[in-house]
Amino acid sequence: MANQLQSMYANATVPCSVIVIPDSTHNNSVKKAADGTVVPTGVATNAARTRPDPDFSQTTQAQQVAAIAGEYLGVYTNGATGVDLYCNATWAAGDLIMADASGFGIVATSGNYYVGRAQTAGVVGALCPIDVFVGYKV
Repeated sequence: MANQLQSMYANATVPCSVIVIPDSTHNNSVKKAADGTVVPTGVATNAARTRPDPDFSQTTQAQQVAAIAGEYLGVYTNGATGVDLYCNATWAAGDLIMADASGFGIVATSGNYYVGRAQTAGVVGALCPIDVFVGYKV
């Protein structure tokens, strides 16, 4: 079975392939995560709003925005596998991954929520596949 995108409301600008968290100001809304202290909803799609194709570049503004405030956003939630997440620190396959201040993936630390597990080694600045399953690292 293919991964399913959940349609959610973007309550702020959300970049592609970042970790998102719930936002209580609107029903079924999310925003970019700022750290690992809030339970993540999942990972934003890697399809940009103005260029929804696989030629993704985190450094090109027109390509990096998945949704702006008020638009609907595709989010990969629990059970999705091989989901592209922007890597902002090196990690090993099998590491638990949480959000940094930009919503990018880093290795989870104790006392924080993680969004999933790395499928492969993480390369800084690249999209790296993770399996989404939310939890808390003790």
